[in-house]
Amino acid sequence: MGEEGSNKSIHAADFDVTKTINYWSEGSMYDLDTGKSLIKTKRYPYALFFGHLALEKILKALVVKASKTHAPYTHSLPLLAQRSGLKIPNEYLDRLSEFMEFHIESRYPDATEAFYKKCTEQYTKARMREIEEIFLWLKNRL
Repeated sequence: MGEEGSNKSIHAADFDVTKTINYWSEGSMYDLDTGKSLIKTKRYPYALFFGHLALEKILKALVVKASKTHAPYTHSLPLLAQRSGLKIPNEYLDRLSEFMEFHIESRYPDATEAFYKKCTEQYTKARMREIEEIFLWLKNRL
């Protein structure tokens, strides 16, 4: 048991805040670009899934910046926003809550059919513009 405690302190000492922020930030930009490219190939539900993932990762970078520790293991955009240490406009917080369906609905079979029908080209492009607006707002605060 004593060894376990000392391993934790070694891992905490090895934690590199800058490297971890860069990991999440770079991944977020890659995922946003992937989401945009999926629109071009008309893979609309997956475009929105990657939009959600981009927001999740940029928020995790902000959480690491604020807390100087690892981001929580969660896909919850509202929770990550809360832990980011930022004063995020209420309009953006509302949208982050709405965007949660892009993670859940695109991954779980019970909700997939209705979600896929909802993801028209027009709907997806509009939501992706909103995702990108919030993404850029968050990234500018990193």
